[in-house]
Amino acid sequence: MEKEQLLKNLHVDEWLSEKRTESTRRTYEHRLRKFLTYHNLNPEEYLNLPPKRQRALALKFQNEQPDQNPNTLYSVLTAVGSFLDYHDMPIRWKRARVKPRPDITSHVFSNGDLHKMFQIGNVKEKALLSLATSLGWEIRGILQLKRKQLRDLIDRAYANAEKFVYFRNIRSKTGAQRLGVLNPLALKWIDAWLKESENTKPMKRSHNREARINLISEVFDMTQDGINIMLKRLARLAQVKTTGRIRFHNIRKWVMSGLSRSGFNEYQIKYVLGKAIPMSDMVYLQSLEIEIRERYPEAYESYLNLNPSVSPKAMTTLTKEIDQLKEENLILKQRLNGFTLNNDQVKELLGRIEKLEKQAQK
Repeated sequence: MEKEQLLKNLHVDEWLSEKRTESTRRTYEHRLRKFLTYHNLNPEEYLNLPPKRQRALALKFQNEQPDQNPNTLYSVLTAVGSFLDYHDMPIRWKRARVKPRPDITSHVFSNGDLHKMFQIGNVKEKALLSLATSLGWEIRGILQLKRKQLRDLIDRAYANAEKFVYFRNIRSKTGAQRLGVLNPLALKWIDAWLKESENTKPMKRSHNREARINLISEVFDMTQDGINIMLKRLARLAQVKTTGRIRFHNIRKWVMSGLSRSGFNEYQIKYVLGKAIPMSDMVYLQSLEIEIRERYPEAYESYLNLNPSVSPKAMTTLTKEIDQLKEENLILKQRLNGFTLNNDQVKELLGRIEKLEKQAQK
């Protein structure tokens, strides 16, 4: 079915008008059109079919494309189900609809991978990588950031001699509140890129009306596809040994892993990344923000710094050694509290504890 015909259809237009954002409307329209085109039907013809036939055609679309990505098929059938539900014709899947699958084919970034990619990047690429690993947001959230917003945050940080900048944000997809964090590396390289690109004119792009809407970053003058292409090129030039396809979304997973390893709890991680927090727990957002401000600097130094003073491999070894020293320190203190010792033994143990504590602080 032609796109113009579908958009002029009253049944479709009313259904799409309830979608909250333009990008959602475009996405759902594209998926419904894909389904109707496959069966050579128009919206009225599909709506006039008996419920059993509507369901049969939906599952036929799914089952006749076994090689198609299950997540793609699921998204199309979700749009079909939404369209029917709007017209009071809810479809009963009876567990026959394919289930979405987690991504197990993408490369999982390590600190060493991103460190090598960062080292060979130019100013723009360093700015993008440092920003992505500082925020841990989805790619759309990065694309929606404005130059003036970042410029104001950086200027405030420099004016107040702040190493870390925290700001509140709303995730457009879900409406969830989140706390954005700009760490020292992000502040440095975003500042450098904003200055370098200040007088650069955006590239001219031709828009394909048939394709999904492509959001263009005001800061980096790139689309989602362009950023993923950039990441693939950096990984190739940095000779990263990949175990799957390179995706921006896995930087988000890398940040989540780093926060978890540094001791962030579930709610703290959700608040940083913009994952939904139950309304009953929203009253704790103020205390969450305080906790994040206290914990994030240490998390950055231990797990989220793309350009540490020592290599990521050495940092991992050092972290393990520090953990071991802390454990030995705890054992010594327990022994000291649990036994009656003479003065020489106490002095020896206190000396060992002091030595271990100094090593752990280095």
